[in-house]
Amino acid sequence: MRRYIGYREFVQRDQRSLVGTALLLTGSHEQAIRLALRSFHTVALSWPPPVWENPTTHAQIALYRRFLARPSAAGPTALVRLPPRQRLLVVACLHDGRSRAEMASVLGLPEKTVEAEITEAVDTLTKGNETRLVNRMATAAGEASVPDLSARSMRTLRRRRNRGALLAVAATLVPVGLIAAFVMFQRAEVWNSALGERNRPHAAQAQEPVRASSPAPSATPAPWQAPRTSSVIRYAIPGRCPGQGVQADGTSPARAGDVTCAGWTLKLVPSGSENSAPGLPPCEGTDPCESTLSVPDAAQRLARGDGGEHPRLVPAISHDGRRIAYLSAAERRYVAHDLGSGVKRYLSPVLASADTENGTLVSVSSNGRHFTVTLGERRLRTDFTTGDLTSVPTEQLPPTEKVAAWLGKRYGTWADSPSGRYSAAIVAGKGEDPHNLHVIDAESRRVFRRLPLPETERPATAEVVSWLDTREVVVRMSARDGGEPLGLFRVDAVTGRARPLPGLPADAPIVLGAAVTP
Repeated sequence: MRRYIGYREFVQRDQRSLVGTALLLTGSHEQAIRLALRSFHTVALSWPPPVWENPTTHAQIALYRRFLARPSAAGPTALVRLPPRQRLLVVACLHDGRSRAEMASVLGLPEKTVEAEITEAVDTLTKGNETRLVNRMATAAGEASVPDLSARSMRTLRRRRNRGALLAVAATLVPVGLIAAFVMFQRAEVWNSALGERNRPHAAQAQEPVRASSPAPSATPAPWQAPRTSSVIRYAIPGRCPGQGVQADGTSPARAGDVTCAGWTLKLVPSGSENSAPGLPPCEGTDPCESTLSVPDAAQRLARGDGGEHPRLVPAISHDGRRIAYLSAAERRYVAHDLGSGVKRYLSPVLASADTENGTLVSVSSNGRHFTVTLGERRLRTDFTTGDLTSVPTEQLPPTEKVAAWLGKRYGTWADSPSGRYSAAIVAGKGEDPHNLHVIDAESRRVFRRLPLPETERPATAEVVSWLDTREVVVRMSARDGGEPLGLFRVDAVTGRARPLPGLPADAPIVLGAAVTP
C-alpha cells in the first residue's frame, strides 16, 4: 500500500467538509456519508495525485457529479426542495467557494445560466439575502455527524488491491505464445489525462532541446538535484550570458518562450553553530565560511520572439535560505527544492509560449512554505509541505500585486515587502539632488515614507535590491560618475537608519536568502 501514502491523512483532513457539503445536498447523514465515501474512492483511483492537482478540489467535483448523476433529497429543510442542479450550484458557489465560471465549466453551462439559477435560489430561500443563506448553510454543515471514514476508505482500497492481485494471477495463465506476440508489438504512446502529456517509451522520452547558452552553448543542462545539507543559501548571483536574443548556435533569433541563458551560482553557509557544510565543496576561506554551488538549469533569460528578451528571471529563495524555486531550462517548468530534505516540487505544468508572452516570475511567502508562479493572468500557488497547488483568484492577491501596473508606470522598478502591503522604490533626484527611497502603501497608493539614502563620499545613484525582512530594505549604491559600485546597504523603512551590508557582491545582480547569518 505504499502507493497510498498520505491518503489516510487526506481523508481525515477533508472528511468533515465533504460530508457537510453532501449533507446540504441530500439532507440525510446516511446518504451524505455514502456520497462522500464514493468521492474519496474516485480520488483514490488516481492516487497519488499529480503534483499540481488539489485532491480536495478533485473530491468536491467528484461529489458534485455523483450527486447530479443520482440526485436524492431527504429531510424537511428548504434547501432540498430546490431542483437538484440549482441546489448544487448554491452549495458549490456559496458554501464551498467555487466560482461561477468554474461551475459553468464543470456542468457545461453558460455562466449567465449559473448566475441566474443562483440568484433565483437565493430569492426563493431568503428573499435575496445571500449572506443569510450562507450563514444558514454553514450552520447546517457544521452540525453534520461525521465518523472517521479513513478506515472504511482504506478497506475499499485493500479490496481493490486484492482484486488486482487475482487479475494478475489470471494474466499469468495466458498462453505463452500470446504473451510473446504481445511483447513483440511496438509499445504505443499512453495519454495521461491528469498530466496533460503523453508518456512515451524510455527511448522516446527525449525532450525538445532548450536553447540555453549557459553553461555550454551546445548543451542543454540536465535537471538539477539539490544536495541534502543543513547549510543555507546566503545569496545567489547569475552566470554570464554570452548572447542576447539569439539561439545557442547563433544562427537565428530564438523563438518566443525559449530560454536563451541559464545558470545561477549559490553561495551557501553553514547554519547555526556548524563550521562545515556536509556534502558541499570546501569553504573558500571567507568569513562566514562560504561554499559555492552551481544550478546550471536555472533560467535567466526568455526570448520574446522578436530578437529581444524579457527582463531577467530570478529565483525565489526563502528568507531562511533553505528553499529555492526557479524556471528549469531542462524541464521547462517551475520547480522548487528544499536543501534540508532534498525534496523537489513541481510548481507549474510544462510552459507553453502563451504562458511567457508577458514574462513570468516566481515568489515565495515570508515563511518559505508557499510558492506562487505568475503565468500571464494566471497565478498558481503551491504549498511546499503538502504539494497542493491551487489557482489564486484576483481578489486574493496581495495589495502590491493588485497595483503592479500602477507601480510600474510610476516607478519602473520596485520591490514588494514580505507582507505584500508595501513596496520600495528609488526616486531619482533632479540635477545634483540625491536620490530618495520611497516606501509606498499599496492599499492607498500613498508614499508611506520618504527616506534619504546612505551618505557616500561620492555622488551616487541607487536601486532597490529587495526587502531583507519585514522592515528593512536593501539598496545597491553606485557612483554617479562611472557607475563604480559603492556597496549594499540595509535601510530601515520606518526610521531611515542605514547600515552597510558587508560580504556581498555589489557589482552584479543578486538574490538574497539568509543574507544576515547568525
